[in-house]
This record gives sequence, C-alpha cells and structure tokens, in this order.
Amino acid sequence: MATGFMPLFFLTFAVTSNAHNFLNSNEVTENEVQQSLMDNLQSNVEQGQKWAEIHQALLPTYNALPKNSQGLIDHQAVRYVLHRMFVQKYGWYIKGLEPSGDHWHEESTDKPELAKVKEWVPSYLQDLLEKRLHHKGLDLNSLVQLALALEELVNHESKNRLTTAYEIHDFPTDGGLTRDEADDLVRTWYVSFLLAGNFSASSPEEVHAKKAVFARKYSDWQDAENWLGELEKEHYEGEPAQTFDSNFRLVQKIGERYFHFNDGECRALKATMQDMEGKKAGRVRLSTFYKKSLYSHWRFTEKADYLRKLGALDDSDPQQPQVIMANYMMARPNCLEASGLYAICCRNECEDLMGQLESELKTSMAEPSRILQFVSNLASDTVAAPRELSQALQTRLKEVANLHGGKVPIHGRLFAQWMHHAFPRECPYPHEFGTTSPQTPDEWMKETGESDSSATLEEMQKQVASDVCQLDENGNPKAGCNEDEDLPWSGAEELLVKSTPSVSSTPVKTAKLETKLPDTPTPVPSPTVTQKEVAQAKPGARGVICAVLLSITLATALIWDYIRAAANSRQSKGEVLYINQISSRDLENKLAGCKKAMAVWALASVAWMMDLLDTTIFSCSMCCGILILTARNLPFGFGPKRGMHKV
Repeated sequence: MATGFMPLFFLTFAVTSNAHNFLNSNEVTENEVQQSLMDNLQSNVEQGQKWAEIHQALLPTYNALPKNSQGLIDHQAVRYVLHRMFVQKYGWYIKGLEPSGDHWHEESTDKPELAKVKEWVPSYLQDLLEKRLHHKGLDLNSLVQLALALEELVNHESKNRLTTAYEIHDFPTDGGLTRDEADDLVRTWYVSFLLAGNFSASSPEEVHAKKAVFARKYSDWQDAENWLGELEKEHYEGEPAQTFDSNFRLVQKIGERYFHFNDGECRALKATMQDMEGKKAGRVRLSTFYKKSLYSHWRFTEKADYLRKLGALDDSDPQQPQVIMANYMMARPNCLEASGLYAICCRNECEDLMGQLESELKTSMAEPSRILQFVSNLASDTVAAPRELSQALQTRLKEVANLHGGKVPIHGRLFAQWMHHAFPRECPYPHEFGTTSPQTPDEWMKETGESDSSATLEEMQKQVASDVCQLDENGNPKAGCNEDEDLPWSGAEELLVKSTPSVSSTPVKTAKLETKLPDTPTPVPSPTVTQKEVAQAKPGARGVICAVLLSITLATALIWDYIRAAANSRQSKGEVLYINQISSRDLENKLAGCKKAMAVWALASVAWMMDLLDTTIFSCSMCCGILILTARNLPFGFGPKRGMHKV
C-alpha cells in the first residue's frame, strides 16, 4: 500500500544459496497450462458448487456484452468478462487480463517459454480454447471452463508454495501435523504470500528468524495475523486432522479471501485521499499529495512521470497537476504481487456499480433515459441516492447516444468517462489508448532508466512551494489560483468490440476499453472504423435472415426443377411424344444437372453455416442461382423449347 512497507523486506529476505525459494514455486510450464485446460474440457461436468459459483459470477456481464453473428462473445470481450469476474469474486488482477496493458493485443505464441513475460498464461489458455472452437467465439459454458482452468493454475501455484513450506520445516507431506505445527507451517506460507514469494530459508531455524523480523517491521502484522487466526478457526472446525490436503484447502481460502482484509487498508487510503481533495471531486493536487508524505507516515512519493505513466496524473492543466484518486488507488504501486499469476489491488468500486447496471439493463446498449433513471438511484459510499443528476451529466450522456444512433454502448470509453464524472471517487478515468501502462516501479525504472520511482525530498518540496493554490495563513488560496470544479472530458470513443458501429462521421476507434484499470492504455491500436467500413462490415441479423430466405427459395426452385425434369424423363420413355420435345438424352442430362446444382447448394449452405463463406457472398450466389433457374424455365428463355401438342 501507500505506506510502502513491502520494499523494505526485499533485501532482508534475499535468496541465499542452498535455500528453499518460494519464487521457484511461481513457475508455470506450458504443459501445466495445457493440462489444466484439457482436464476441464474432458470432465465436461456442468455441476458442482465451484462450477455454479463461476457460472453465476460470469452471467450478468456475459448477458450484457455484445455478441457476434454466432451469438457468442469475441476475443476481447472474453478477456474483459474474465477480468471483471476475477476482480469481483477474489480481488485478483490476473496478469495479462488487465483491460489496458500493451500485452492485451500482442500476438500470442505457441512457444510461451519464448515470451519472457509473466502475462503469457491467460493469452495462451485463451488461444488454445479458441483454436479448439475454430475461433467462432465463446459461449458462457466455455467461459466457465476457461475461468476454472485459470483457477486451477492458481491453486497449483499455491500447492507448490505449500510443498516448499513443508520442505523448509522438514515436515512429511504424507503425514499429519499437530495444530501448532500446522499454524507454524501456514504462517510461513502466509509470509511468502505477503512478500510475493520473495522469501527463502534453508532450515526451520532460519525461517523462524525471518518471520520474526517480518512481524516486527510490518506495521499491520497484528491485524493481518488476527485475520488469519479467524480464518483458521473457521477452517479447522470442519477438519478432523491437519493433513497436507487440509492445509492446502486453508491456503486456498487465504488466496481467495485476502482481498476482504486488503479492503480495510484501501478504505483507509481512500479516506485519506478524500481528506486531501481539492475543488475537483476525486482529485488531489500534486503538491498536497507530496505534502502529506512530508509530514505523515503515508508514502505518497511517486514521481510525476511515473504517476503519468500509470494514468494516475491529471495534467490537463500543466500548471496545476492533480492525482486522480480512483486511478491511483488501483495503480500497481499499491498492489500486493501475491502470486506469479495475479496481484491483489484495491477493489475497483466502479465494477460493483457496473455490475448492478448490467444486471438491470441486460444489454450492451441502452437508451440514455433508461440509464439516467437507473444511475440516479445508484449509490456509492461517497454518493447518496436517489439524486438529481446534473444537467451537464444528462447532456453528456445524450451526446454519447447521438454518436451511436440513439443508444449508449455501456462498454465504451465514453460511457466509462461518463461514469467517472458521475462517481469521481469510485470510477477511474479511462485514458485514451496508448497513453498509459500498468507498470510496477521496477518495470517503470527498467523502461526509463531511472534509478528510483520515488521523487526526491527536493523535488517534492519544490512542487509544494510552486503551488499557487495553497492556502495562506488565513485559509484562503494565494493570488493567481484559478482552480475550477469541472473534470476534464475527452471526446474520443473506444469500444470493447467492433459490433457497435457509430452512425456519426466521427471516426470511432475499436481498441480495448480500460473500464478496469485506467492506469493503463487500452492495448494495441486497432484500426479506425468509419461509416464506409461499417457499411462493408459483416451483415447483422437482417442480413442473416435475408440469406436464409434466399437459400430456402433457391432450394425450393431446385427441387421443383428436379421434379419436373424427372417427370419429363419418365414421360420420354413412354409412348407419348410431343412436337419439338427434348430428346431423352437431353432430359437425362438435365436431370443430372439438377442433382449437381442441388449438391452445390448444399455445400454452399454448409460452408456458410460453418462461417467459412461470407454472408454477403452467400446471399449473392443464392440470388444468382434463382435468376438462372427463372431464366431457364421461362417460355421464351434460353433453354430448349418445350412442345405443347401431341402428334
């Protein structure tokens, strides 16, 4: 958190030779990822408490997301809904699923060991499943399987760490432990969890000494241990013995529930920042931010450039930079890198608000009047409800709707920005694509070459002294302060998926939206979509219905033509002759041609249904077939003449 205690321990608990290192337990191999997915696919069991919990957690967001022509959600929407679910359910920010890092749109690799980044696991899992399903998109059940596979990998890591703890304590994994031994063992695992695995020891004596140092230096250790004690008490009531499996179930619960304890620290951080708020709601002047660090235990020390990279700095007025409260709270410096697969950050309270909105709307686009009615009755811990939304908010929402043909896409950047204006302390500001990145301090320093992510004492004092809006001894701003209350607004739109076109001439980017971690960019630039491109895009429901009707019409015409040809063929073999009648050989050729035409129709229809043939091309081919058949069967057509008189 902002108190900055964790970095103090990295040197204290540096890895020593011949020591059992918890960092090694974080490693995930390609085979483990593949096996995790295959286990969930092969089981095909849509029941059980865990499956039902994940299904229920995914359902509201899944229902509200736009679907493709197959009725499924596309690649980016899959990542969005999984990210939302893990954050809401466990407080896990799965590395690689954040809706704003550059890795979102990076090309996946079939050789994840070549991708020297920790974020490859979700992308690799998703690619495996999408290839299996021919890249048509995922339904809700496939989403559940993907989520369960990710959870299984997290549990695998927890089990590896627990095994490391057993090795350090010289406990057998196949035997039972006393309650005191189990408590000691679990606390070793717990310390490694709080230190992001940056913990090692070669003997029970060494681990006890290091845990004692940790307890002295971590100012919140007493509260953290009390929370663990309550969880142990609940767990052991139903466990007859302290076996490996029993202890594994306990550490699983720690990982799944720790964010509840972390929420307490986040609430304290939010209250502190709210006390420092200036005229702009949800904003803290950078000078006030640094001043708090200079005269209290809070470590608000991040450099302005680092805050800007995180998306936590509002420098729309360069003379008066301000820290964006919601963005800063969820920024990486305030996260616990508890696992190699996920971090635990302050909960995005806007996710809860969006979840309620999605459950109410059950659609990806809605009329502004319906949204206004619901949001006016939506409350947060800093916004009371019901309330009368300002005229400015109402006008902004209608402008967003006008850009999209009268409805508001609720998974777009403009609506996320509107929610930030409606709930400035809960909803992060969604920066435009490519302007921010969710980097840890180490990652930022490596990229920039800086030796420290924190501002020096001189830099902070200079910023404090330069602020003309500081209050004087009488409590009034100094001369030259012109701070207003309006929050910045950017008109650039970015949509979650391409299926929500804009009817305006204003270009609409279709990059990934960062409704979650605005402290990062929506990954890779996607091409701009114009009206012309929208017109050339894949037809929607009307196009599909038209294609089906044309296909049925052509099928009916082919069957009718085949029946006529067969009847004429039988007739030509009898004794009834016609003037100008077609020869028997011609009729047989026509009959064979009808069969071939029906086979071609069947193959084209199957290819279209498998999404191998474009809807527009399929419709045109069906239409051409109908025209050709019509021309061949007209009395004055281009086919052979049919006689009408008996000889």
